[in-house]
Amino acid sequence: MKKHIWKCFLLAVCLLVVSCYRISLIVQPYEAKTNSVFNGKVVVKRDGSVNNSFAQQVYGLFGICVPTGWQIEGNIVMTQVPKSTTALSGEYKSIITRKMKLSTAYTDLLNRDYPKGGYTWLGFVTEQPFESIFNAEHEEQEVDSIYVEYAIRTNDKTGTFYLDYMTGQINQDKLSTLGTAQDGWNTKAATFKGDNIGNVTAIDTRITVSRPDQTTEEAATVYPEQEPKLRLELMENSMRPGAARAYKDRKYDQLFTRTRGWNGGDGVFTVALPNGDVLWTFNDSFYGVVNNSTRARGSNSFPRNSIMVQRATDGVLGESPRSQVWLADYVNWTDPAKDRYFHCRTHLRHPEGEKTDAEIAAGDIDQGKVYWSGDGTIVDGKLQLLWFGTQSNELRNLGTTIATYSLEGNVPEGYYLKGLSDYLPHEGDYLYLEKVSHQVNDNVVSYGSTLWEDEDGHLYLYATDGYRPLVARTERHDLYSKWTYYVKDSQGTGTWQDDYPTKEQMELSSIMLDDGHQGSMPWVFKEGDYYYLTMQNPYFSREVYIYRAEHPWGPFTERRLLFVLPDKIDKKGDQQYHWLYMVNLHQTLSRNGELVFTTNTDPDDFWKNFNDEGSADYYRPFFYRVFNWKSLYGEDETTDIGSAPLMKGNEYVNVNNHAVYDLQGRKVEPTVAVAKRGKQMLNVEKLNTQTGQSHSTVQPFNLSTLKPGIYIVGGKKVVIK
Repeated sequence: MKKHIWKCFLLAVCLLVVSCYRISLIVQPYEAKTNSVFNGKVVVKRDGSVNNSFAQQVYGLFGICVPTGWQIEGNIVMTQVPKSTTALSGEYKSIITRKMKLSTAYTDLLNRDYPKGGYTWLGFVTEQPFESIFNAEHEEQEVDSIYVEYAIRTNDKTGTFYLDYMTGQINQDKLSTLGTAQDGWNTKAATFKGDNIGNVTAIDTRITVSRPDQTTEEAATVYPEQEPKLRLELMENSMRPGAARAYKDRKYDQLFTRTRGWNGGDGVFTVALPNGDVLWTFNDSFYGVVNNSTRARGSNSFPRNSIMVQRATDGVLGESPRSQVWLADYVNWTDPAKDRYFHCRTHLRHPEGEKTDAEIAAGDIDQGKVYWSGDGTIVDGKLQLLWFGTQSNELRNLGTTIATYSLEGNVPEGYYLKGLSDYLPHEGDYLYLEKVSHQVNDNVVSYGSTLWEDEDGHLYLYATDGYRPLVARTERHDLYSKWTYYVKDSQGTGTWQDDYPTKEQMELSSIMLDDGHQGSMPWVFKEGDYYYLTMQNPYFSREVYIYRAEHPWGPFTERRLLFVLPDKIDKKGDQQYHWLYMVNLHQTLSRNGELVFTTNTDPDDFWKNFNDEGSADYYRPFFYRVFNWKSLYGEDETTDIGSAPLMKGNEYVNVNNHAVYDLQGRKVEPTVAVAKRGKQMLNVEKLNTQTGQSHSTVQPFNLSTLKPGIYIVGGKKVVIK
């Protein structure tokens, strides 16, 4: 578990960017008066893909979702800003503007496909087409940006509201199909169907409207389950008395529902990388093909571990299939008629694997001694990952290995196939495996199955002996530094010792206050003055508990039921859980302080992973987000980072905090000059180090001493260049 736990986004408001665009700047006020006019501006830039090679005539699209009764005031204008090198001709080599008009077809489309209670979408199309080019093969050939300026008149409603925006374009000859059943590619791009729904940026776009005397009525707050774009589904059976509010994350479930290449894997660990990417590791995995209609696995290989990187653009994590890059060693990726089509070799082989080099080259896989993944961390600009040797047929640990990966280098394009982003890193490539230190210890208990980076400079390495949680720690923030182990004597007094604990010592050394509180996969993180631990109850239980302590070594107490996992799997065919395991925490995926979990399950018979209807949805992660968790301790339900519509009692509240954190989660203490919030400047690309202005607030932080990089400011991710 890394310290950069509260990742960069707010839940309540989402900016959808489709077609070639990515919203990079929002200018809108935080405050307005009833029956008044406010101005706003939305800037879009390239989304980072390469899918255009020529200029084309397009109509620009703009949608804004406002409280029902608000109206556009005056003209809306779209402006295109070229570069000096832009490959356009005539008037388009200079800045051009186009007035926009209300489009009934576009307005109806937005309100039909993205309804939002109490709000109305207003959709606009440019009156005239214009020539444009985005996402060209050579970036210098495309335009720099496009922006829309608008004015909105409020009505007599008061409260806090959340505006949504959509931008896009449609080819000149396709305008008549907008909102119709003719779903050509351009219509899909314009109507936000198909894969484009994954291109979402979540940013705080709240605006509080008050009467001239500063009074307001109760704020109109958007609950998590009312945000269809995030595809969260409330789990009614999680609502035991005293439990937090838990949701199935349908968006991430779909992201990992695949039909070619990787289509399943357990383990499931994530490590946030400094550039905003997320590294995923899996243990036993399935690679091959899946029947899309029956969700049955066909010919698949079973590599014993695999890895993937989820890419970010300008520090904003992608959440669509194209953002997933599988660092795979494929056997056959060109001929589906031949054997081993999209089978994959194991990422990291155990040095005592039984297969010969010739057998490995042919696509065979070691099944005896293998490596399964632990947690990881960033040290001196490199990724360190723990891997645990395992005698798989006995489920017996063989010791600990540390692997080091480069975070510099190239990302090859078209390594296997054009349009397929997967590649096998070689020297000089991003995430190349630079070093493997096999068997750094012979620990039978896998210390480092989960990890916490603490502000005291140690890495805390958690494990379970059976179901008893234990901890070790490194001497400094480096997995290669000396390890010491936390042990207790018969009186319960704890000390750190150099020697690996004996079985008798482990039996005395639980980090729980009550040794009867046991479980699997203990995950620790810090929030405020407390360290929290989440853990699945023993014996494949559906119940997940949370505890807290004043130190990372415990004693953890104040047990609370966090949530209850569903009793069935969302899949075709057999929906029964057989082994529900590896309930892992992924706070690098958290948008605004909610807890993000994955679970795994497998069938009662291994061979049911193949051919049976729905077999491809065994042995793969399902995702859950848990809100309102701090209320279990009677506290204000908001994280110390960010502001989100979460519950306090029966009400939802919003609280801001302007703390600054680096991506290792270490709090940075800037000089804060408190100023009244005025206009909101949301710039995903840059934080001005002279003014200290973040993309989500104009509070003047003094950040001039910070190095270039990515930071969490007031709960939002910003990039200092």
